[in-house]
Amino acid sequence: MAVLLALVYPDIATAEAAAATSRGLVQAGYLDVLDSAVIAKKNDGKIERLGAGHPVRAGVVGGAIIGGLTGLIFFAPVAGAAAGSAVGGYIGKHMTSGSAKDFKSFGDNVAFALDPGGAAVVLLCQTEARDRVIHDLGRHGGKLVSADVSEQEVADVQAALDRVAAASS
Repeated sequence: MAVLLALVYPDIATAEAAAATSRGLVQAGYLDVLDSAVIAKKNDGKIERLGAGHPVRAGVVGGAIIGGLTGLIFFAPVAGAAAGSAVGGYIGKHMTSGSAKDFKSFGDNVAFALDPGGAAVVLLCQTEARDRVIHDLGRHGGKLVSADVSEQEVADVQAALDRVAAASS
């Protein structure tokens, strides 16, 4: 089962360092990241996505999973909004179970945990090396906020991504 998690930090530099650590864990084979993003809370309280994201899964439209989730969860404008909006809209339309409430709760918890000027690494990931991931990411400190994402939800989002990518070709 995949986990949607946010590691919340008091500043952008620490969040970016944690994002780099997560990429190292992927390269070493300890972490399977379907997609990731670094988000920050501006002084006016709005959440924004920083940079282009760091997709690591072949065939994924750049940042579209997290882009869609970021837009859905935080109502934040996302770079590459066409794919992000399509996926976010798909998720919102098709999550009629308790899942939509879980994502809203996740977003609320992350937004609450973020102080103005703070940042978070948001990961949609899974691992069989939990202790190693905790050890390496734990060096950055931070606060963890998470939500489980079922394999079916991940498959549904991937199918939506495939449709968006095919329509864009």
